[in-house]
Amino acid sequence: MKKVNRGSVTIVMDGQAGSCGKGKTIGYLALRDMPSAAINNFMSNAGHTFEADDGRRVMTQHLPTSIVSRGTQLLIGPGAAITMDILFDEIRKYSDLLGNRRIFIHPNAAVITEAHREKERQMIRSGSTFKGCGVAQAEKAMRSPDVRLFGDVMIPREFDDYIQITDTGLVINNLIDNGGNVLIEGSQGFDLDINYGIEYPHVTSRQCNAGQLVADCGISPMLVNDIYMVIRPYPIRISNQTDIGIDCCSGQYGSSKEITWDTVKSRCGAPDDVQFGEKTTVTKKTRRIFEMNWERLQYAVKINRPTKICLNFAQYIDYDAYCSTTWNAIPSRVRKFIDEVERRTNVPVTLIGTGPANMHMVDLDKI
Repeated sequence: MKKVNRGSVTIVMDGQAGSCGKGKTIGYLALRDMPSAAINNFMSNAGHTFEADDGRRVMTQHLPTSIVSRGTQLLIGPGAAITMDILFDEIRKYSDLLGNRRIFIHPNAAVITEAHREKERQMIRSGSTFKGCGVAQAEKAMRSPDVRLFGDVMIPREFDDYIQITDTGLVINNLIDNGGNVLIEGSQGFDLDINYGIEYPHVTSRQCNAGQLVADCGISPMLVNDIYMVIRPYPIRISNQTDIGIDCCSGQYGSSKEITWDTVKSRCGAPDDVQFGEKTTVTKKTRRIFEMNWERLQYAVKINRPTKICLNFAQYIDYDAYCSTTWNAIPSRVRKFIDEVERRTNVPVTLIGTGPANMHMVDLDKI
């Protein structure tokens, strides 16, 4: 029997309720490790942001964040749900990064329409971006005669050189069997998982755990080498404010107390002239922020079994950490927090994000 020289598979996932800086982490790993391919299961209800060292921001809702690694093959798996206009706009916007690369997209990825968005606006009152993702996925699961899959859609000729509809599961597994290294890009966050999330119905429309990520991408869990779980010191939830004129509770965070951005700013010692507060990538609404929930973090680790943790927003613990690039520059309060994370999870913290740019990362994997 011929010996297979298998490559490696790395997963990057969010260990909380999203907005933990997966885009930053994925972009960093893509540039550091230069994977042969990256595959995602993105839907248009979440955005992923990477900031290059020259200040250019790359924000995608459909294209893999690994677009920033010019030698990496890009794939979108059948677990994705695609808003066509968003996909086309991203291709146009980042055509210089794409170069002569094609985006391989599975024909069974769902297509989101305005009808899906309108149905969510009518039905959902438990926290949603109203992008139609859940309805599109439900329609696909029900095998509705109205369902539209990516393979059924006519692609404008403008994108002939960029989009290739194909069985991404076959492409990605052939690549792995030939020694290629693959990065699986997760979306949203574990605490939003429809089955394991923190507060149903204030969750998203699908599973966001590591097992589902590999399933969505058509990769066996036996092939996974590393799972990076990305976290932040103060988890967030989306705003209760919506663009459609209704009150919409996005849920609490278990027993964790909701706090203000001014509280975080005061605790970390940020200068008065530093603006604090975050807005969501997609809806542009101010995020709600909570105290760290250690019980949920331990639960996320139990279910997902990460091999490494990336802590982003270290400057929220101590602002002296802002833009640090070496371990020696990390303040004692941040080190103490990292020690507590490792004590409670028994998982090493190997990446520490300290600011927006790619260079603002302390990489303990290199030490």
